[in-house]
Amino acid sequence: MKERQAYPLGLLLALCVGESTVTFETSMIFAALPKLIRTFGDPFMAGQLVAIHPLIAASTAPVVGRLGDLWGRKPMIIILLVLALLGSVISAVSENFVLVLFGRAIQGLSVTVLSLAIGVLRENLDMKRLPMSIGFLSTAQGIGSVSGLIFGGMIVDHFNWHWLFVASAALIAVSALLAWLWLPDRKIVRVPIRIDWVEALLPMPAIACVMVAIGMTKSHNIASVQVLGTLVAGLAIFVFWGRRALLAKNPFIDLRLFLIRDFAVSNAATLLLAAGTMQVVYILSAFMQSPLWTGVGLGMTATAAGLAKAPSHMLTVTAGPLVSWQAGRFGHRAAVVTSCLVGLAGWLYAILLPGRLFEIIILLCVTSYGTTMVVTSLTNAIVDTVPEERTSEAIGTMLVVRGFGITVGAQLIALSLSHYTVAAPDGGALFPTADSFRLTMGWISATTFVAMAIGMLLPRGRRIVHSAVAIPAE
Repeated sequence: MKERQAYPLGLLLALCVGESTVTFETSMIFAALPKLIRTFGDPFMAGQLVAIHPLIAASTAPVVGRLGDLWGRKPMIIILLVLALLGSVISAVSENFVLVLFGRAIQGLSVTVLSLAIGVLRENLDMKRLPMSIGFLSTAQGIGSVSGLIFGGMIVDHFNWHWLFVASAALIAVSALLAWLWLPDRKIVRVPIRIDWVEALLPMPAIACVMVAIGMTKSHNIASVQVLGTLVAGLAIFVFWGRRALLAKNPFIDLRLFLIRDFAVSNAATLLLAAGTMQVVYILSAFMQSPLWTGVGLGMTATAAGLAKAPSHMLTVTAGPLVSWQAGRFGHRAAVVTSCLVGLAGWLYAILLPGRLFEIIILLCVTSYGTTMVVTSLTNAIVDTVPEERTSEAIGTMLVVRGFGITVGAQLIALSLSHYTVAAPDGGALFPTADSFRLTMGWISATTFVAMAIGMLLPRGRRIVHSAVAIPAE
């Protein structure tokens, strides 16, 4: 029987720092949203810097997860962090929107570190300690998120927004160093494989087409030839990719995993929640910083908005471990449904557009707690469903689904926030009105409710897979 370390603290710390860094660079952009809207003139344009990040993560997760399983997770984590460092530098020194967007896209590669991190935990910890450790990773993501908002806000309020990317580059460098020093090397048999890059990269144009189709509805009728043609093209690429993946002997994503009922259910819920409730920082940051003359929001500075989020992140430190304990005691169905209920309560309250600071803080606490619970509960459900040797592949698949949901959701939010707008007093940039925020929070409430209904399909108890399970053939 394979020996495992009882609790390698250095390993856990390195992974937590890495996850904090990844979520820092994800959330820091929200601190700069008002400045980005003023710089580029429209909330939809600024939203592209939000949407491109998960698009790249979703598109590359299959390659990253598979190569990590086959060739070692530590070297892949370091490579991804180094590439993210390069992306940060590009955005930091660029003034052109396309170059900033390009650098932001390269940063998106770092998001896939999560699938590798969970794989590292599973190969070094016993199953009793694993759920709690995954909970710590979720908590680390929360810490990185609030750090991105608070320190990102301070940077934006006192310096040029380019300095956000300088700070991100410094943190990524530290994370890469800790990963190199503290993550254990895994002795693996390097299996020579022929990489099918067509199959590996096809999700990128497919997701991009869907994303572009949603964006086109801003200037074209939803039933127009341009919108429907682009959407159909994206779906056609998805179908072609799926067929190719099913026929491959060693696919990057084994779509037969979706024939495992609990895996399919967990990913269906993940898709809906990623499109909605997992966008909490995006929406509420924009809401809090919305100028007072728009008639909505609090007109807060970026720093103040980040500090308003701090209590919720202090509270959510307990969310990951709590929902992991609940899953172990009562099963994944109870954990997922409870998580969705908490999130739904927050979004229904959000539709009222509370206008006082203490109300906003309560709203942030409820929605953020539910979001952290959702992320942890669904990750634990998937980890318990698949065999150990396919953990990174399964989590990588989940990241594709989550990334697709986040990408489409971010695009939908950018679109809905720009649906009803009011021009700045100087006649410049456009900002969302109260109707835009109500529209956005309303459909997020609906997706959360549907995800909760899907979560009811999970089994009551906890099912743990210790070794390879038979994946049904075609």
